[in-house]
Amino acid sequence: MNPMTVREAMQQASRFFESNNIIDGPFLAEYIIRHCLEWDRTAFLTRLQDPLPEDSWGKIKEIMERRANGEPLQYIFGEQEFYGLPFHVNPSVLIPRPETELLVEEALQRIPEIFPEDQTIVVVDVGTGSGAIIVSMAVFGSPRWKYLALDISPDALKTAESNARSNGVGQQISFLEGDLLSPFQNGTVPINVLLSNPPYIPSGDIAGLDTQVKDHEPLSALDGGQDGLDLYRRMINQLPPVIGDKAFVGFEVGMGQAEDVKAMLEDTGLFQETYIIDDYAGIGRHVIAIRS
Repeated sequence: MNPMTVREAMQQASRFFESNNIIDGPFLAEYIIRHCLEWDRTAFLTRLQDPLPEDSWGKIKEIMERRANGEPLQYIFGEQEFYGLPFHVNPSVLIPRPETELLVEEALQRIPEIFPEDQTIVVVDVGTGSGAIIVSMAVFGSPRWKYLALDISPDALKTAESNARSNGVGQQISFLEGDLLSPFQNGTVPINVLLSNPPYIPSGDIAGLDTQVKDHEPLSALDGGQDGLDLYRRMINQLPPVIGDKAFVGFEVGMGQAEDVKAMLEDTGLFQETYIIDDYAGIGRHVIAIRS
């Protein structure tokens, strides 16, 4: 019997996903095969007629079956790219999403407009998870800034610390275990930049989420209470004693929540400017508040 070629493996994998009603079967098949063979796309496209290495098909099938059972590829492979950087991910942390990159981009663009170049500012990421936001800020922001990451989950903090080290900024970020802004309530460290992508899915909507999300990503990183806004209310109520004289606040929010969160921030009377940033689908995804 002739050995299976890479093309034949691709065809079998695509049919498997199609028979399991999984969309983007050819994309998934190529991604899994390339990952198992450690090939880039050019190698894959030019070597489709090559025989598949004997020990590869079993590994490919195992990953296909795990994906068919709803497990996200990011958890299977243990990695996800964010803002051009590699991040380790596991079921203790939310998988970083592309739309969150827009929050980092806006912060990096606006912060130099608010603060003098030589000022040492405090940048805080609440609910850091994998550390995607704070690590990206530390890599692409100023070495003069102080970076702090908070999470209530010790396992998430371990993952974030590991990602900070692997991206070369482990010494620049301090990691704190705590509930939202509670560690800052003594007011000794004013927050100049506050970034957060907190849980924002209404409790009643969790059951209707895609299997990849509801059955595999941490519930604590998804459930935002009855209307999804519980953590915004709590965090914004904690702001007055901890916010700096000048500040940039950026929250990621769920669909239909941007105006409510913007109003909460405006009601504090702390900010001179508030606005909403849409994501790639045109949905209001980030609420920005600036104190100048």
